[in-house]
Amino acid sequence: MDYSAVSVAGKRVYNEDSYIAAQIGKGYLLAVADGLGGHAAGDVASNIAVSTIRRIFSERYFEGMDADEKKELLIFAFKEADLEIIKNATGNQKGMGTTLVAAFVENDCVIAANTGDSRLYHYDFGLKQITIDHSVVQDLVSKGLVEKSAARFHPMKHIINHSLGGDFTVDTFCFNIKEGDVLLLSSDGLHDYIDCGDIEKLLQKKSANTIAKELIKSAMLTSDDNITAVVMMI
Repeated sequence: MDYSAVSVAGKRVYNEDSYIAAQIGKGYLLAVADGLGGHAAGDVASNIAVSTIRRIFSERYFEGMDADEKKELLIFAFKEADLEIIKNATGNQKGMGTTLVAAFVENDCVIAANTGDSRLYHYDFGLKQITIDHSVVQDLVSKGLVEKSAARFHPMKHIINHSLGGDFTVDTFCFNIKEGDVLLLSSDGLHDYIDCGDIEKLLQKKSANTIAKELIKSAMLTSDDNITAVVMMI
């Protein structure tokens, strides 16, 4: 596996994104968390999110777990991260929250989960968005009130419905991968500012680190947010 992660503050003073790209046993844990903009201590919340799921998988993952067991472990890790954020949301950290998207990759199987609007993409014969944003704009797209192609330009694009530390819920996904496929986990500071066609082209580069750097470079041309990319080439 070839994997890489790049995260920058972009045009902002502080980077409230956090990420994981780490091998655990025979699998790989990937994640991106985006501290909620305008909320207290978004950087603290995103760090708690990724630290908690890394700790849970380091302590509880064992070789030979089947897909259902790994899915339940990922859900448990999300719940624990939510509780940990709520427990620490006191004083000047009151109200903090974060998105979280995570994937555990082992052999030819990906188990993924998300809350909020950070995303997981899968590139094989084309680009597929695996996760579904928990956002006001996604609801409008689902109801046919906004075209999907126009969603990233919508003035309400940053308003999310669910998060860790907020109105928490988690979606899960399971899919197979093969040699030559690419996974991308990103914060909205990246995917809201790059056209899907351009993301697809960049995912065809020769190394995970090159892809991550090129994605960040492209997003920085127009993004006014923190930008994070975690890339894995199978």
